[in-house]
Amino acid sequence: MPVDKPKAGETKDEYLAYCIPAEIKAGYEQAQATAICYSTWDRRELSKQKFSDPQKRVAAKLNYDRKYKGINLTNLGENSSACWENYIQVGTKIMDGREVPDCRGPIED
Repeated sequence: MPVDKPKAGETKDEYLAYCIPAEIKAGYEQAQATAICYSTWDRRELSKQKFSDPQKRVAAKLNYDRKYKGINLTNLGENSSACWENYIQVGTKIMDGREVPDCRGPIED
């Protein structure tokens, strides 16, 4: 189940209060659910920033990547929008030097 994005005017605490339980209910362990929700909040905050200097934008993106390095933030399972219809995401893989969804299938209904 894709993570709901924070709503306009919502505080970080308000967002995390409903996001983490929703991700746990979707089947993630608490640590994974917490990482998903925090990263979604941080990604939103990063996208709201205006950078006059391109180097600052790159530095902010690198800091974000470093903060969540080694944590799988991908939504796995049949609700993943990263895969074709009737395929499910079972993780990620490195392709051409970048991390991409690892889709398996086709899954018969």
